[in-house]
Amino acid sequence: MRQQTTVVTRKSPLSAAVAATLMLLSSNTYSQELEEVIVTGVAREGVSKLEASVSVSSLNSYDIEKLSPRSVAELFRALPGIRSESSGGNGNANITVRGIPLATGGSKYMQLHEDGLPVLEFGDMNFANTDNFIRSDWSVGRVESIRGGSASTVASNSPGGIINMISKKGGDDAGAIGITIGADYDEFRTDFEYGGSLASDITYHLAGFFRDGEGVRETGFNGDNGGQIKFNITKELKDGYLRFYGKQLDDKVTTYLPSPVLVKSNGSFGAVPGYDASSQTLHSVQTNNIVTYDPYGNPKSRAVSDGIESKVSAFGFEFDKDLGNGWTVNNKFRNSSVEGGFISPFTDGFAGGTSTIAAKGAALCADASVGGVSIDCSGGVAAFVDGQVADPNQLAFTNLLFDTTFDDVGLLVNDLSFSKDFDRFSVNAGYYYSKQNIDITWNSWHTRMQTLAGKGSQNITYVALGAGIDADGNSVDVMLADNGALTQSFLSWDWDLEYVTTAPYINVAFEVNDRLNIEAGVRRDETKASGRRLDGCCGGNSSVDLNGNGSVGSYEVVGGVITRLDSDALLENAGAVSAGFITGGVRQLNDNAAAVTRVNYTADNTSYTFGATYMLNDDASIFVRYSDGGRAVADRLTQVAGSLQANGALTSTTDGYDNVEQLEVGYKHQAEDWAFYATLFDTMVEETNAEITSGLTFVREYEATGLELEGDYDFGNGFRINGNLTWIDAEIAKDATNASVVGNTPRRQADMIYTISPEYSFGNGLIGASVVGSSDFYLQDSNQLKQDAYQLVHLYANYQLSDALTVSLNVNNITDEFVITESEEGAAAAGDFVRARPLSGRSTSVSVRYDF
Repeated sequence: MRQQTTVVTRKSPLSAAVAATLMLLSSNTYSQELEEVIVTGVAREGVSKLEASVSVSSLNSYDIEKLSPRSVAELFRALPGIRSESSGGNGNANITVRGIPLATGGSKYMQLHEDGLPVLEFGDMNFANTDNFIRSDWSVGRVESIRGGSASTVASNSPGGIINMISKKGGDDAGAIGITIGADYDEFRTDFEYGGSLASDITYHLAGFFRDGEGVRETGFNGDNGGQIKFNITKELKDGYLRFYGKQLDDKVTTYLPSPVLVKSNGSFGAVPGYDASSQTLHSVQTNNIVTYDPYGNPKSRAVSDGIESKVSAFGFEFDKDLGNGWTVNNKFRNSSVEGGFISPFTDGFAGGTSTIAAKGAALCADASVGGVSIDCSGGVAAFVDGQVADPNQLAFTNLLFDTTFDDVGLLVNDLSFSKDFDRFSVNAGYYYSKQNIDITWNSWHTRMQTLAGKGSQNITYVALGAGIDADGNSVDVMLADNGALTQSFLSWDWDLEYVTTAPYINVAFEVNDRLNIEAGVRRDETKASGRRLDGCCGGNSSVDLNGNGSVGSYEVVGGVITRLDSDALLENAGAVSAGFITGGVRQLNDNAAAVTRVNYTADNTSYTFGATYMLNDDASIFVRYSDGGRAVADRLTQVAGSLQANGALTSTTDGYDNVEQLEVGYKHQAEDWAFYATLFDTMVEETNAEITSGLTFVREYEATGLELEGDYDFGNGFRINGNLTWIDAEIAKDATNASVVGNTPRRQADMIYTISPEYSFGNGLIGASVVGSSDFYLQDSNQLKQDAYQLVHLYANYQLSDALTVSLNVNNITDEFVITESEEGAAAAGDFVRARPLSGRSTSVSVRYDF
């Protein structure tokens, strides 16, 4: 059931002033689509891509099938100007648009949509990144992206751009089933789709997938497990339609956080002895079923195999009707119940960091104290693995389990608009409403000492020999880590926030003459924020009998001398300290025993844009556009000190929004067998943010100038090539918290990123490649440690065994390059270990599809 979309005859659900149904790149219909694609969803109907004063691109379902992406982040990286880092696996990706750096993760300045509405209002909620809750399957008819331009007035909180995943609509009675298996990794997936007509004026489409397996990296368990079903049904009306949507997602995927990586030289990285972070993980079976605690001190069973757990139940509709006399109404609505969780091992630097078992044991003992007095380490430290004396020279690491529960991150959203077409003038006005819940529990972040051995990582028991004194004055050994457990309550937070966004907007377009078009738009966003956040760190505030021996470990200090220290006191007593700063016991949050951050404010922002396009001839145009858009800082603002008053109101240090200003000048050319697009851009970005892993906050501005190129050429005889390249000169222009980085290049921001995709089709077959490359980039804002320039080569091929049966092969990273996208450390010497996230190594999948 291969659907080709070439003409859109009704207003696009993406919204007003954004653009256009885009040129699709199937070689069979290339020249036809250049002529037939009609820009819709703008204030003035009938604008072609050449006439639109925005940078837009798309992928159709056939393009997506060829790419065979392992995640939506891999899919998005095929879009020009999009920087999509897929090193987190099937979720937790970092996504941004050209010219806009990322201080932390998620997709702060770029909204991700499904069928014209945002999946989440904010794309960088802590751990609840938007890409965690969307999947690429056969329900997707095309993916459209707009970069900069009118995005800031088309949608709230999207000054950088929009990526919209648009569903197929059915019609013809046809369907398909298929399977995909990992050839060199453990995963099985089955997909299906079917579309048809219930009557001459009622069409439908139903699609989904189910998968089960370990994933592209070795974990020792099936961490990728679940699936999705999506449907829509459309009733055609006289001069309009009514469409209903539904989505049910219940899926678990393994996600990868920074773990030990070897520095071979400044710019080159590789596997540490016994562990390769590009093909292995630290998701040990020994952390697959553990008892931890919620933020209120209640026992809670958790399994690291749950990974990112995404449960979405969504239902919505779209109504579009020609009201006569040039007026059209469009209303889109969706209510999404979004729940789940996030659990994954993070390699932390405390308790000796990543080192030998012996070195970590010595560090643990040296940093242990009770009542402000260090314990006696003169007897040495013993280490055991599975009851046996451990190899003192084996590598070990500190496993801090990032463990959160998404109690409710659901979104209610509605977008109502009216359009009116005049002779040479069009107007689109509307009102947007959304309510974003952020009810997220950060569980106690259980912390363990483990061997560095991938899926075979084992718990380490550390004992300080003769360091304790029991109630009778006898010498006893003191437990430093019990079967791996260092602390049950490293950190406990509880978020209960609500953000209501409302936005009236208007976009206008004017056709001055046959060559000159002018567009403008304005949007007034208002965000009402309410709720509170409780947090506690680091360690427990209540003494608890953790080992079940009937009593809590005790200690006594008299005159600066330890007179009693039970063997289990360090881990169970809230007055004891491990690793130099982590108290024993369990954290129990409440309004009187936690730091309380209250949220109670209203913030507003006006976004605006104006642009013009001049047609040089029937095949070429130039455009210019200026835009100023805002992004509500939302939940991250609670982590930036000094931003909120005690009663939850905003302080004078912030207005609650970060703004993005962009100036774009572009050239477009479309011919029968080739196309070329170039956009010169200049960007200023405000950033107010916080980073969990380092505790850093960012109050800064970026400036960036760059050039974006996109092209496609059909040589004939089955051979074609397309590609895109973005060059960026970016710097940190201001920083209120760290003046030393001003003038530096923002972290992870390469000067150049590119994708080149040659393809050759012959008879019933097709082979192609995608070369994804980057120049070198600094891993932190200090501009010391860097990742060298790299190229990743991905291959794909498919062959039609019959008209209905197709077999496909896809190889990602065929040369098995070791490339990191981020590092916790900003400086290191050759031979050091850093905590980094590499892209996955080589993986190969084979697919079979049957169309009927």
